[in-house]
Amino acid sequence: MDNYKIFISTSNNYHRCLLPCAFLFNKFWSNKQEVVFLGYDKPKFNLPPNFSFKSLGVQRGPKYYSEDLRNFFQSIDDQYFIYTMEDQFILDYVDLNLIENFISYIVNDPKIGRICLTNSIFQTVLNHPAHVGKKHEHYKDDLIKLTSDSNWKITCEWSLWNKNYFIKYLQGNLTPWEFEQQSFSLAKNDGYNIVGKNKVAIRHAEAVRRGKVNENFDFRFVNENQELDNKIKKELNQYLKKT
Repeated sequence: MDNYKIFISTSNNYHRCLLPCAFLFNKFWSNKQEVVFLGYDKPKFNLPPNFSFKSLGVQRGPKYYSEDLRNFFQSIDDQYFIYTMEDQFILDYVDLNLIENFISYIVNDPKIGRICLTNSIFQTVLNHPAHVGKKHEHYKDDLIKLTSDSNWKITCEWSLWNKNYFIKYLQGNLTPWEFEQQSFSLAKNDGYNIVGKNKVAIRHAEAVRRGKVNENFDFRFVNENQELDNKIKKELNQYLKKT
């Protein structure tokens, strides 16, 4: 578990997501795994010991998302890492063995640009009636590769990234939404493969919907008809009251 790092980006307006994100991560992943929040102003509360905060400088607005992240990731030595955003709350126990397998794949195959860690590939692509047999193909072993006309090649959901591929699309002045929307224009083969499998490493929520960060968090599983157990919600609320 020491051969990769986890980076979670945030901004000043989303600080209320950090403690819930960290609590659920430690419950369902590990409180030994180091995680780095990438943001701007340092939070005014203490994070769990396995979480640290790295400032990207002065917050200038969403359109500088790509530039600020590009500058950071160009400065680090890590070639492979896990990345997501602060509202992608984990809602169930993570399949750590599967993640280890994915790491082995990406480290040994420079053609893999991103490995999907969530259910997005098989729920919104593989099993979608409009996409079946058209948007994916067999890659190797039991992995599935998105084809050149597949959507959502770029995403801020939980993914394992090759740094070269990540930086390739962190160009210009893009907001997080514009970064993801590049997926729809990536029709030609850029030399990288986006892969996943019909098995989920991370089940998660999009806790903030449509930028409404001050409303109640959404604890529904993405692409599933399920919600975080009420017992765990109570544990989370008790944790937040103590911190």
